[in-house]
Amino acid sequence: KSTQSPQYILEDAIARGEGVSTNIIVTQPRRIAASSVAERIANERGEKLGNSVGYRVRLRGVSPRESGCIEFVTTGVLLRRMVSDPSLGGVSHVVIDEVHERDINTDFLLVLLKDLLVNRPDLRIVLMSATLDAQSFSDYFDGGDGNWNQTTPLLSVPTEPRYPVDIIHLEDFVSEDGKTYGINIDGNGGSIIPNKLGNLAQL
Repeated sequence: KSTQSPQYILEDAIARGEGVSTNIIVTQPRRIAASSVAERIANERGEKLGNSVGYRVRLRGVSPRESGCIEFVTTGVLLRRMVSDPSLGGVSHVVIDEVHERDINTDFLLVLLKDLLVNRPDLRIVLMSATLDAQSFSDYFDGGDGNWNQTTPLLSVPTEPRYPVDIIHLEDFVSEDGKTYGINIDGNGGSIIPNKLGNLAQL
């Protein structure tokens, strides 16, 4: 979710011709997470940091291009940005990852973002977590204070495997026909075993 969801948002906007107006900020609870996830996404996209992907943490960072970009920041960095730019001008999406790791900064950020939606209904806020009671957050953003009357969509992906998985242990595979195959090490340090057809299968 951390690496793919922001890319899905950006690629969908580009496909709809709205890439130039799509600027995504993704918060991470720790500095190492913000920088490492940004580096991984840049690598997946075949780019260097500073093109469509960047990050900003305390005392260091690599800024992305000005439009059509994803920027990873810590919660504190986003709060400091909102001090000077309360409306988050130019930002189209705010993604709060690992929102279950709640601290005072995250809770304060959620309060500010909810208030911001009143003046910026075009802003899209995405809360993500693998271990979260998502309904409580959805209820919070639904409001009830008279300022925000839209329902908050909730997407939950079941934790069960999406595709059937067969578990086969090596001992079962090499001895199911009554023979025992030896495992050898080839000249390159790789393990090889003969498969049922008599060919060599590289593991």
